[in-house]
Amino acid sequence: MSISLGRRLGITAIAATSAVIFSATPALAHTNITIGTDQGRMTFIDDGDVFEVCDTKADGAGVVGKLWFNSYIGGDWYVEASGDDGGDDGCDKFAHNVEDTGEFQMRLYWTGPGYDKEIARSRTFNE
Repeated sequence: MSISLGRRLGITAIAATSAVIFSATPALAHTNITIGTDQGRMTFIDDGDVFEVCDTKADGAGVVGKLWFNSYIGGDWYVEASGDDGGDDGCDKFAHNVEDTGEFQMRLYWTGPGYDKEIARSRTFNE
């Protein structure tokens, strides 16, 4: 059984288009998301759209969790909200409404001597 060249090209074009569309779409949150290393962690708690930032290493530095956003309309990524933790007991939290107006991404930074170093990054997500 042979398939014509035109039909093969058509099937290939459809498959390629589908792959691009589905790979570019951010994942829906609908679950909690946690990122981190031994220095700290950041968790998105979907129930209430709360972000928790925790310093987990007693090294004299803290961590900063930043929520980045990029609109579907276009433009660059920018920081929508942030929270930090370090030097105290427990974790710190901040609330931010995660909507379906673009892509969100969590990034966690270690605030060591002289600079903030990115230590973890989540997949993109939205509601």
